[in-house]
Formats: sequence, C-alpha cells, structure tokens
Amino acid sequence: MAGAVSPRNFTFDDDSSAISSVMSSNISSVMSSNISSAISSPVSTSSPRKIQPRSPRKTISPGTMSEENVLSPSILKRRSQAAERQQQPMKPTSRPADSTKIEPLAPSARDKAQNSRENRDDVEGASPRASRRFSPRKKSVLNLAVATSPSPQSCSTAQSPPLSISSPASPKEQRTATTSEYDDEDEIDENPTDPEDDSPRSKAQKKLFNSLREPDRALKDLLAVLTDQSISQLRRVNACGAIKTLTLNKSNQVILARTRGVVSTITSVLCRVDASEEERTRCINALMHLSVSEKNWRVIYLFPQTPEALARNMADRYPRIRYAACLAMSFLAKKNRVDVVSNRIIMYSIARVLEVDKNGALERVSVSDRKVFVGSRLCALKMLLHLSKNKDVSTKLARTECIPAALVNIANKMELAANILCVATLTNLTRHPDNCEHLVYNVKGLVPTLLDHITSSSTNPRVADNAEPTDNHECAKCALYALQNLSCSNNCRQELANTPNLLAALTKNAFKTQHRDQQLSALHTLKNLSDDPFNLVTMTNTPGCTATLLALANDGNNIMAQYLACDTLATLSHWLLTLSAAKTRKGKATGEEDDTEIGRRTFQTLTWEMWQ
Repeated sequence: MAGAVSPRNFTFDDDSSAISSVMSSNISSVMSSNISSAISSPVSTSSPRKIQPRSPRKTISPGTMSEENVLSPSILKRRSQAAERQQQPMKPTSRPADSTKIEPLAPSARDKAQNSRENRDDVEGASPRASRRFSPRKKSVLNLAVATSPSPQSCSTAQSPPLSISSPASPKEQRTATTSEYDDEDEIDENPTDPEDDSPRSKAQKKLFNSLREPDRALKDLLAVLTDQSISQLRRVNACGAIKTLTLNKSNQVILARTRGVVSTITSVLCRVDASEEERTRCINALMHLSVSEKNWRVIYLFPQTPEALARNMADRYPRIRYAACLAMSFLAKKNRVDVVSNRIIMYSIARVLEVDKNGALERVSVSDRKVFVGSRLCALKMLLHLSKNKDVSTKLARTECIPAALVNIANKMELAANILCVATLTNLTRHPDNCEHLVYNVKGLVPTLLDHITSSSTNPRVADNAEPTDNHECAKCALYALQNLSCSNNCRQELANTPNLLAALTKNAFKTQHRDQQLSALHTLKNLSDDPFNLVTMTNTPGCTATLLALANDGNNIMAQYLACDTLATLSHWLLTLSAAKTRKGKATGEEDDTEIGRRTFQTLTWEMWQ
C-alpha cells in the first residue's frame, strides 16, 4: 500500500478476500474482544503512532500486516489489562521480517470447555444445547438490542415485517461477537427452579429449559420491548400485538412455545400489576393461541409464571381477558389435572368465575359483556367436568372447599346448558367412594340441591319454564345418580333418609314408568337406604312408599323394576323379622328361662274362651 494509511481506513467485511485470506483466528478473536468498547467510544482519527508513508517497515500491506500495526495503543492496553485479570500474561511474539503468519494466542479455560462441548455435540449428531445460564456479556448484547429497537410504527401489527424464527448462532460465533473481559465473572442462572427440588414438576422444568431453542435477533428485540419499562406504552402495546399475530399462525405455535423467552415474557406481562388493559388483552390472547395445540398443553404449564398469570386473569374484571384466560386454562387442564387441582389460587379463581352472577351482578352489565361473562363461566364448568371424570384428582377436587360450595350455590340458577354441566360435575364427584361422606356432611346444601332437581316443580323459572322437558329430565337423572352413589355409604344412609321430602321424591320417581333410567335409579336408592335397619320406621312412615313397592312387585312389565321392588320389600321384612326374633322367654312366676322361641312362626289361631 502506498501512502500513509490509518487504521480507520480498514473495514473488516466478510467479502474482503484479501484480508480474510491473511487474517487468522487470532486477529478475529482480538477484534471481537473490542467491539463493545469500539461502539461506546469511537477510535480517534489521529493516532499517536503515525505511520510514515515512505518507511518500508511501517507500510501496512497484506504481506506485512500484524496486530501491532492494525490495533491502536489504547486497544492494546485494554487487551493487556484483560490478560492480567485472567492471570494469563501474554508473551510478546517476535515476527520475522519475511513471515506473514501470526502465532495464535493460548486459548483460555473457557474456550477449551466450549470447544470440547462443541466437539462432543458434533460427535453425537445433536444440535448445540441451549444453555440454562447466561453470562453478563449476553446481557450486554440484549441491552444493545433494546437501545436499537425499532420505532412504534415498525412494531405495529400492520406494518411489522415477518419475524423469522431461525436457529441461533453457533457458540463459536457468539464467543467471537462478545468481549473477553467477563470470562471469569459469575454466570447468572436463568432457571428459576430450586436446584435442590427433586419433585416431578421441577425435573420436568429442568428438562424443558435445557431443550429450549434460542430466538433470533428480531424476535429477541421484540421480546425485549415487552419487558422494558423505559419504553413508551404505545410501543409495548404494538409489540404485544406483534406477538399475538405470530401466535395466530398454527405452524408457529409449537415452535414459539419452545423458544426461550416467549412464554416467560408473555406471562410476566400478565402478572405485572401496572400492565394496561390492552397489553394484557393481547398477551392473554397470544397465550390462548399457544394453548390450542395439544403438543403445548404440558409445555406451557411447566413455565413458573403460567399458573399465576392464568389465575390472575381468570378473575379479571374485563370480560374478554377473563374469557381468554378461562379458555386457555380449559386446554391446559387436560394434561395437568393434578397440578391444576393442587393449585389453590387457580381453584379460587375458578370459583369466582362460577359465581359471576352473585347478587345479580350480571343484570348491571351490558348485554355484550354479559354474554362474555356467561361464556367464561361455561368454559370453567367444562373444565371442572373434565377434572371430575378423573379418579386420581376426584378426591382432592371434592375437598377443595371453594369448588363444591360454588357449584351448590349456582346450581339451578343458571341457563340450562350450564346447569346440566354443574349437576353432572357434582354427580362425578360422588363416584369416588371416599367422597360420599365428605360431600354429605361437609358440603352444605348439597343434598337439598340434588333434591330440587328430582322434584317435578323447580323454584327457578329460567330452568323449569323456559327449558325443554328432555333437558330437565337430564338434570333429574344426574341428580338421582348422585343420590344413588351417596346412599351406598353406610354412614350416609340415615342422614339421607331423614332429609325432608327425600323419600317422598324418590317414591314419586320410582313410580314414573315413562323414564326408565330415573325409575331404576330411584329404586336402587330406596334399596340402598333399606339396608340400614334404622331406616325401617322412616320408610314405612313415608306416605306411598310401601304401596309403590308393592305395586311394582306385582307389575311384570318391567322385570328389573319388579326385582328391585321385591328385594326392597324383602329387606324391610327381614328387619321386621329380626326385631321380633327372640329365642327364649322368662317364666312369669319362677323367673326361669323357657325354651320357647318367640320369633318362630306358628300359624296358630288364638281364641278367647271360644266354644268348641
């Protein structure tokens, strides 16, 4: 090169074939270690060590290029300071006059570990693992992305370019793009789980965090806008809209749920108290879109803030936010039954959704909002119906204080479609034998609520008058099934028999021959109650009970009903015979025991001084 040349005249592009053919890995490592300082403080145009234009020793050319000629003294000083902190002083290398190669620097311990990890991954044929920990130098790159984030117009949904979700740069490229000043500093753990926690959920979370893929630069910038409080609210709202738009595409849902920072950023916005309604609306819709895919049901719920985010927004006062949260939870609960039922905050939020019409609250809102609130309640009821069908969670769900109480309070007070789901959920809870005694004695108003559904007249006109007869019979059938299950418990039979009007309602349903399922369920319940001898007097004193059993025992049209009626009568006769059975009696005068058996049937006629 002829003439005086300053280091600022060089541009290190990938397309420069002359420089790339000469520069070795040492020069790229040295230049990458000073990018951060070069961005923050530009190099001065005038160097203290000016190169003489006609000196052959100081003329820079591809044949005589070295690190002393390219780097300024300030950069060399910073590099030497970094080497001293690492306690690995660099020995100055002497270059022969006719040599064009530069002796490579000794790699640090961090570089050796990274190279060995890359080699091991290449041998196994697997993709580079995403590390669970990140160093401060990665944090500096994220801050740089936030500082150079686009304008609000570029973040809007309508004008934003499509974001590609490409694979992250290789560890070697990431190491080249950052400085080497933080190699010895402590790393920050990105995994919020307790390392000493050996629960199944914690193990599943660690496995998930190890398999997450890194986002590309555009997606990382977009996620950074969502969490940066220094950015204007308009830009954050636009960024939330962009995330929502990305999740609408079904092909992106599985990938985005497994990309580091997507779900965690969305849930952090939903958990933030100062988040605006528009931000939470767009983020909860994005989370709902991700929850639609069955492959994401287990993955999304494993993120630490997902349960809290859903619980907060299920109880939100804005109807559309509540509906989206309820719909997302109804999807996620299908693969996380035990975790959902064990979470008391989620159960409390579901109870609040069910009691939305408490004290006539729906009458004071608009018609459109009322429809959304009713839809949210319907989603919550469907979710509880699904949970109640599982035997493993039925016991815990029945002992959740707020859920059975809320179901009893809203039963027979809703639209018919929701009322059927409510009664069916209570019926499923009675299917577990361990729940019967708890439901009868600890859930206040359960038995009277079931009794209201099996009677012919209902106190609620919205269900009785405006509903189809077949739908009302469906609710009555579920209520009779629940009473049949409760009557199987020995400790519940006397409590049920002493409930006012229960035996009369069962007797009336047992006589309804047009509804075969209800008739058989009512007869099964009467048979179960008759197994307790203390219910003998109660059943015989009930008007029409014995007469109905006798009528059905003589009816040969329905063989099963006839058998159940005869079995019930035989059981009651057995208790009558047992009460009258006594093997011996005492003599009147002597007080000695006689061998006469009183309980034996003699079929003798006794007279009073009758003439022969």
